[in-house]
Amino acid sequence: MLDSRLSEMFMVLAEELHFGRAAQRLFMTQPPLSQNIRRLEEQLGATLFERSTRSVRLTAAGQELQRRLRFLAMEHAHTVQAVQQIHRGQAGVLRLALTPSSAYAEVSRLLYSFRQQYPHVLLQVLEFNSRDMPAALYDGQFDIGFIRPSFADADMNPELVSTEPMRFVVRHDDTRALTYEQGISLEQVFSYELLSYSRENSRYFCQLVNSMAARSGREPKFAQESLIPTILTLVEAGIAPALVPASLARLRKDTLTYLPLLDADEFQAQIMSVYLSDNHNPAIPHFLAILRGQ
Repeated sequence: MLDSRLSEMFMVLAEELHFGRAAQRLFMTQPPLSQNIRRLEEQLGATLFERSTRSVRLTAAGQELQRRLRFLAMEHAHTVQAVQQIHRGQAGVLRLALTPSSAYAEVSRLLYSFRQQYPHVLLQVLEFNSRDMPAALYDGQFDIGFIRPSFADADMNPELVSTEPMRFVVRHDDTRALTYEQGISLEQVFSYELLSYSRENSRYFCQLVNSMAARSGREPKFAQESLIPTILTLVEAGIAPALVPASLARLRKDTLTYLPLLDADEFQAQIMSVYLSDNHNPAIPHFLAILRGQ
């Protein structure tokens, strides 16, 4: 490994091409500089400078050493910068976990805002069912998750990310699309056979729809169970209408109509963010700050 002091002397002399001026920049006299340059040449087994009484010039070997030392200096600066950026949470990797249904809500806007502010942090987006997310979080498979409330334990530091109303979705050519254009009540919704949600794989929406049914005062009739976004395919196929979060209204606008509910303001689909306090990824506080400032 080259001595850093010898490398510094070489680089100053290579710039000045004059021993007197180089010695002044290095706060030393000319003889010790000459001795150290010869020492460096002996270490490398190469002549670095062509010396005459009138001039000093770099040899081909000297030019190559100058080029490589410049590259190493740049790499050193980049290394220091990269380490500092990671320490400050301005670079590195942040792993995010989404439930399939949260991908249609406000989460994408948060990801975009974070990427605009921290372009050197790589976002790795993973998909989990809310049911599986707690175990994956405790296992260290991701840093921040977006999960439905019924799965967000207190030690996961849950924070509300978004709240959205539910919609009654039917085919465009379904007569109910026109009949209830201005809105539909829960009692009217549950007078029809509906699609419901899987008790095992979509527990949150299953519970939410059952709560809405209880408020309607009607015994619900379900054609079959499904998941988001597959449930829209079943509506489109004409099997039955469904209750879905309003953010899904961006999907299949050419075939489906999303009708507002008149008396269901208390039934909101919520998304929570979760993370573990002992996860010291420095990018986490930056993401949470954007989330809290939305």
